[in-house]
Amino acid sequence: MTAAHVRPCLAASLALLAAGPAVAADDHWEHTAVLYGVGASMEGEAGVGNLTADVDVGFDDILDNLEFGAMASWRAEKGRWSVLADLIYMRLEQKKDGLGPLGGTRATVDAGQVITELDVGYAMTERLSAYGGLRYWNLDTDLQVVVGPPVNTNLADSTRENWVDPVVGLRYVLPLSANWELVAKGDIGGFGSGSDFAWHTTAFASWKFAEHASLLVGFRMLGVDYEDGSGPGSFTWDVTEGGPALGVAWQF
Repeated sequence: MTAAHVRPCLAASLALLAAGPAVAADDHWEHTAVLYGVGASMEGEAGVGNLTADVDVGFDDILDNLEFGAMASWRAEKGRWSVLADLIYMRLEQKKDGLGPLGGTRATVDAGQVITELDVGYAMTERLSAYGGLRYWNLDTDLQVVVGPPVNTNLADSTRENWVDPVVGLRYVLPLSANWELVAKGDIGGFGSGSDFAWHTTAFASWKFAEHASLLVGFRMLGVDYEDGSGPGSFTWDVTEGGPALGVAWQF
């Protein structure tokens, strides 16, 4: 994952950052539960053992390749402090034909992934918060490469990998009116303790259409560069995924 991939996404999330007034003290927890979906695309490279394949699923193909997806988050705030728990589950299958010098090679990547996050935030101003926490990745990956004539070989391998990335980031909230606000957040992580490097960015508009309910429209992107082992026992997952997001939030 290069800096060129990271800068545009982080810049989009952090462009609104500015100082704001101090946070008022509060003596009770406020909770927000969110159910949402991401029209995700995937780009990068996956490798199991000696097999590697490009992972390139565009937004227009994602519904054909998405077998199942569920996403939810919960956020609690009290005074300057906040706690966030987030869950993503997706199962994707990507097939590519016409590969190789003669166009007779077909590659299939079947990946199930669970991504969970738990972090703690602290509001430095009424609008700007810093947060840190842990993001857990669990990948169940099957990779198959079928080489056509004149070789006529079927190669397959699979693995299950999991790791934990520490993350640090910023979150900014910009009120627009009584019922509208913009929220942007971005973080980086990994630092060689789990993945080599990871990043995440989210930006969305929130419309409060009822006393305790809001509609969220925006985007979410995640990237990770993870490698484990070498040779036949190696695993590589260098992938960027995400896209436009739509969700509903309940405040209580």
